[in-house]
Amino acid sequence: MQFRFNLTYLFFVLFLFGSANVAAQENTITAGVQFKPVFSSDYFKTGPEEIIDDSVKYAISPGSGFCVGMVIRKGFTNTLSFETGINYVKRNYRLDITDSVTHERTDFKIIGYEIPIQGLIFIQLSDEIFMDVAMGVSIDFFPSDIQTFGTNYNHYSARSSWIMSSVIANLGWEYRTEKSGFFYLGASFHRPFNFIYRSTFYSLKNQNDQPTTAIDLNGNYLTLDLRYFFHSDPAKRKKKTKK
Repeated sequence: MQFRFNLTYLFFVLFLFGSANVAAQENTITAGVQFKPVFSSDYFKTGPEEIIDDSVKYAISPGSGFCVGMVIRKGFTNTLSFETGINYVKRNYRLDITDSVTHERTDFKIIGYEIPIQGLIFIQLSDEIFMDVAMGVSIDFFPSDIQTFGTNYNHYSARSSWIMSSVIANLGWEYRTEKSGFFYLGASFHRPFNFIYRSTFYSLKNQNDQPTTAIDLNGNYLTLDLRYFFHSDPAKRKKKTKK
């Protein structure tokens, strides 16, 4: 079953978060930076993807990568916050093609940009340490298709769309200081609602330029989240004066 991104639902969620500010006890906006190494895991379906066609095995394995960017957080209370920002994501892949005679290996990378939108719920563990769970959506952008050339096979990966959407989930811990900002350590899971690229393969033995087979890349990935938020004082509410 394929999920589609619903803009109406997103705007409704944003409206609810925006309306919550009316009753907020704490009104804080803070900015931060983050670096997130990317990992693969078969359990979360972020591992290799492969297919066997006409006795030829095609395998695409995700390698190391990273996500780096900035975060803007709107704090409504000590337990409820809203986050957005923009990220640059680089994902490395290894392509292996094995037939009865030869084995070819080539590398390629996928570059993307993300705008995450998520709500966070914090649980206070001590005066300075908070645990959080978060969930939301991400608007993902892919600027280009990808092509590699081999001795016996060529490969072309075409974007499913230049703009897509994903569901994101996060778990982490945050150390909050009085004057030096917030230090954050956590983990995130990023899952697109649809496949991000379709990788097709061309055998140079064929003269008709027709692809032999294809693999759809799901684009799932895990990250270790390292964040730092700059110190920001809560905005003071203006008292109404009687005329």
